[in-house]
Amino acid sequence: MAMSLRGLHPEVRDRAELALSWADYYGIPVRVTSAFRSLEHQRKLRARFENCVAEGRFPSSPGCEFPANRPGDSGHNYGMAWDSVTPPEWQPAWDYLREYAGFRVPSNDQIHAEVPDWRRYV
Repeated sequence: MAMSLRGLHPEVRDRAELALSWADYYGIPVRVTSAFRSLEHQRKLRARFENCVAEGRFPSSPGCEFPANRPGDSGHNYGMAWDSVTPPEWQPAWDYLREYAGFRVPSNDQIHAEVPDWRRYV
């Protein structure tokens, strides 16, 4: 669990680990897919997202399901956000647990969890 959260701010990582431990306790299958991202990695994700939008494939095509902010405008670039996936039937419970642990989960990007108002801290 901790390796997948590498690069998160220590307090953010602690809260993410808490949410993951609750998920484990309740039998919610969760896989962490992203935590800290370099600006270069964010650039690549943003370019893919923009291509998907330009081609009309966002959000329905594989590889085009999720938005990506501009480099420097993502909590991932500062260790303030992380992504995870769970089967659709578990999504409402997983959203609730992450929010209960103190994260904001955008309705248009449910894999994403971020510190509310994270920009105030960077």
